[in-house]
Amino acid sequence: MNEKIKEAHQKRKKMWRWLIILVAVLVVLAGGVLAILLVAENYSGRSEFCGTQCHIMKPNYDTWKKDKHSLPDKKTGKITGCIDCHYKPGEKPTPKAKFRGLGQLFSYLATGDKEVRKRPSVSDLSCTTAKCHPMDKLLVQQIDYKKKYDTKYKGNLKPFEHKTHLEKMIDGQKLQCTSCHLHQTRGKHFEVPKELCFICHFRKAKENEGRAKCAVCHEIPEKPLEMKKDVAELGDGKPKKPITHKELEAAKISCNRCHLEMVMGSTALKMDLCLECHHDASPELMAKVSDKKLMHMEHVTKQTARCSQCHETIDHKKSSYLDAAVKNCDACHPEPHFYTKKLLAGSGGVGVQEKYPSLMHSFGTNCTGCHQQDGRDAKGNKVRKGSNKSCADCHHNDPKYGKMTVQWAKDIVDAVAETRVAEKAALEAVAQAQGVAPAAILSKATAKLKTGQENLRVVTAGGGVHNKKYAMLLLDTAAQSFQDAVAELKGYAAKGGADEK
Repeated sequence: MNEKIKEAHQKRKKMWRWLIILVAVLVVLAGGVLAILLVAENYSGRSEFCGTQCHIMKPNYDTWKKDKHSLPDKKTGKITGCIDCHYKPGEKPTPKAKFRGLGQLFSYLATGDKEVRKRPSVSDLSCTTAKCHPMDKLLVQQIDYKKKYDTKYKGNLKPFEHKTHLEKMIDGQKLQCTSCHLHQTRGKHFEVPKELCFICHFRKAKENEGRAKCAVCHEIPEKPLEMKKDVAELGDGKPKKPITHKELEAAKISCNRCHLEMVMGSTALKMDLCLECHHDASPELMAKVSDKKLMHMEHVTKQTARCSQCHETIDHKKSSYLDAAVKNCDACHPEPHFYTKKLLAGSGGVGVQEKYPSLMHSFGTNCTGCHQQDGRDAKGNKVRKGSNKSCADCHHNDPKYGKMTVQWAKDIVDAVAETRVAEKAALEAVAQAQGVAPAAILSKATAKLKTGQENLRVVTAGGGVHNKKYAMLLLDTAAQSFQDAVAELKGYAAKGGADEK
């Protein structure tokens, strides 16, 4: 019995010995493999590997070699390599970073792509380390914008400051370093495109106010605008004082009155690009687009989205001063077909609740459906005029339809003439009641007069023939408003004061 126990004990001892040896071998093998992988990962983390061994990084490496970050530091002699920017400080030795690097290595070995398709990320923490751009120095640093961009602008530009951009938040938008410093031009590792500045400074900003104020970047010239030879003398023989930009600024003359052409573009939202990130652009999701604070917070602050990914760009450069004004008609002229569209839709009248759209509006017939005839306006400019033939063309070539609009136009002219008579009476009543009628009554009568004039304006400015039924209704409503205004002031006259009731 003792022999059997002793034999079993020897077997177990032998088995444990082999098990320990096996574990030791596995540990050695695993350590060797891990060591090899770590060496490989460490080697692959060098900038030279990115540019010479990694077939998808050569373009990035070539642009980095041209950038100042590849030059040795004057004090330490060290260069700013790929991992110095693309890993956060202290992140490289962590297991997470190691596996991330190994994952990139395996992806490199497994792919046949010739370029990097995913945009790399750079944390602000990497940029603002003590050896790079420490925040205390960055905030007080001033950059010569004119020298930086080698601009041909002849005036003086104020220096750029990071402080004003990093410490302010506009509509929920907290800027990151990569919000402005990004790769956009072939041959450059990264840059600051001027177009990004213009999107922020000019989008929906009131001209020459706030962040769109010219003096934010430009030093206002004090040099006279006119040459001495151009300065005429006044009638009293005294020389005229030259005008300066400083004086115009003090007088609150907006810069766009002379430099409208300097800002061109709308920076409209690229709504269709939402689908590039949001595969399910549901109505509930798209309804939030107008919330600027939310959109900037989610896309810029949290995800470092670029302005140009969502907004059209804007130009800020010298161009034809006349073309800019002509293209921006709204600067001087209201939308020329504003009242016509109201008439066609059968809406917009004051005091008229129901809508009476024209048949052409209901059928979706646009302007060119009727305006087929070449003609000229009062100034001699070429225009497309409405033609009676257009009506007959659509209505079985029946000539009576061509005559129909002629009758409509005559009816509108007659009705407008009658309404004008009522308007004249209301105007006279209001004028005679000035300083005589109580303020409350005069105000009420004036409001009725303006209501009538607005309805009359819709018909005359919009062309009543576009919707005869609605036009006649508006004219009737206008005439009634004028009559009500006269009735309000009945008994009040400038000559005799308040009549006895």
